[in-house]
Amino acid sequence: MKKVYSTTFVLLLIVFGCKLPSALTGGGAGGSGKGTATGGSDPKADIVEASRKFIALPHFSAKMEGTGQTEIKSQVDFVAPDRFHIKYLGGTGAGMEIIYIGTDSYMKTGDKWSKMPSSGVSIPNLRDSFTEAGLKTLTDVKFDGEDTVDGKPAMAYSYKNVTPVGGYPFTSKIWIGQQSGIPLKIYVEYSNGMLKNMTVNYDTESPVSIEAPIK
Repeated sequence: MKKVYSTTFVLLLIVFGCKLPSALTGGGAGGSGKGTATGGSDPKADIVEASRKFIALPHFSAKMEGTGQTEIKSQVDFVAPDRFHIKYLGGTGAGMEIIYIGTDSYMKTGDKWSKMPSSGVSIPNLRDSFTEAGLKTLTDVKFDGEDTVDGKPAMAYSYKNVTPVGGYPFTSKIWIGQQSGIPLKIYVEYSNGMLKNMTVNYDTESPVSIEAPIK
């Protein structure tokens, strides 16, 4: 069980952008719906602006596939400000689901949901954890050209950074929608730690609803 919760925390760190500036998380007021990529003239500014747009989203879903000490194949749904639904599709905890709503948490094993004992503490507010301070460790930002993600035109960028927990260095590539200016995909490679690589595909358009599965 401890391993599952450790994996859960790692998933949340990855899905929220691994310390990209402005937190690449949901919540807050709506932002501009148009892309503002500079076409590579200022790649760091493009990533910062994409982060700010992502912060403005009220919800999103993310599908992840990763390899390392354990295989990770999961989906994380998020509804601002504090609702998460994690589905383990493969690897550690395959078939399990966890829902967090504020300080309440629920786990599904098999066909049964159970409410977990409350610690009185909600999942750390990742929006507050990843601030502009992330810019201090964001290096070697490059524009890699135009591409597509699931048929959507995108601008691709690469950069280096370190994880907010443990300070593990990693390299990453991010695809930002040309029309929306919002991240569509992130690929991360780690030089050490429990993960070797992770691919995250974001769905910011489909509706997301997260409710308590049991009373």
